[in-house]
Amino acid sequence: MTTTIRTLIAVSLAGIGLWGCGGGIPDVRIEKGYPDFRLARTIMGEHPPMRLAVWGRTGYAISEDSNEVFVLDLDGRRIRKRIPVGSNPMGIAVTPDGRYTLVTNHHSGDLSVIENARGVVERTLALGDNPCGIALSPDGSRVYITHHGGNRVSVLALPSFETLARVEVGTGPMAAAVTPDGAQLLIVNEASNDVSILETRELKTVSLIPVGRAPKSAAVSPDGAWAYVANSGSDSLTVIDLKRKSAVRTIPLKESPVRVDIARDGATGYRLVVW
Repeated sequence: MTTTIRTLIAVSLAGIGLWGCGGGIPDVRIEKGYPDFRLARTIMGEHPPMRLAVWGRTGYAISEDSNEVFVLDLDGRRIRKRIPVGSNPMGIAVTPDGRYTLVTNHHSGDLSVIENARGVVERTLALGDNPCGIALSPDGSRVYITHHGGNRVSVLALPSFETLARVEVGTGPMAAAVTPDGAQLLIVNEASNDVSILETRELKTVSLIPVGRAPKSAAVSPDGAWAYVANSGSDSLTVIDLKRKSAVRTIPLKESPVRVDIARDGATGYRLVVW
């Protein structure tokens, strides 16, 4: 389950292009890369980051060749600390209040809960079934964790970490993303080549959307209108209209994308960062 770090590509979404009779899809152009991730690569040197979560100007990164979280001073350009976690960390997220960094450990089947103030693993929660992707609700009350080996999603309450639900999804769920209003949860199913969309209030699947081959990750636009799915097996990006619950565009890419993120671009715009 290791992931090769790709060349960073930023896709800037500027303006609106018409699609059929159903309204606009953002126009796409290629720009520069994701500054904080590129900076993390420079700081970490021989341990290139696979995932990066940022709180203020502190970065929390996991590497594909180390069972550790690297705490990075992004302004000082240095590794502040290395915190041991479980085996084969795959997902990382910082809670909205900055209190915890959460790490899913694929091979050891658990979740490392790092208390950021002390820089230590406060607890380790056994989850099973190869936990992989992780996403937080906007209000920080829930964490959603995909189980690549169990075709399900675990829903945990924060800060108690009590399990609220286990929900079946597609085959090989790899990643998760939440809409800005917290109402919808997107699950990227790598083996079944689709995206499950769940309504978070009752945790029911309301749509299953086919995408490209071997999708790895997804990101949701800040306005909650669009989702973008990185298809590593078909060298493409799928654009999903979240209101219509349908895939409306496929963007070909030169390299197999394994990760897609959103970066702010000015006061109202945003960029897609794909690698």
